[in-house]
Amino acid sequence: MDIIKKILLDSTKKDQETNCEITYIGAPKYRIGVSAQDFKSAEKTLKPILTKIQDSLEKQKGTFKFTREDSKKTRVI
Repeated sequence: MDIIKKILLDSTKKDQETNCEITYIGAPKYRIGVSAQDFKSAEKTLKPILTKIQDSLEKQKGTFKFTREDSKKTRVI
């Protein structure tokens, strides 16, 4: 558990234009939330974070699976 926590904390990035937040849902699930001014900026922030998490977990003999979830804030009905 400490290895996963360290990998996730080391992978997050904050700057003035984007914000990344990782939330523990329940073993073995975590939610990564990225907020930015536009979709393109959010994607640009998310890609390297996912790559870093995946590489770090695989080095530790762990597994990684990412599933995109629609934002409830921007969903069109």
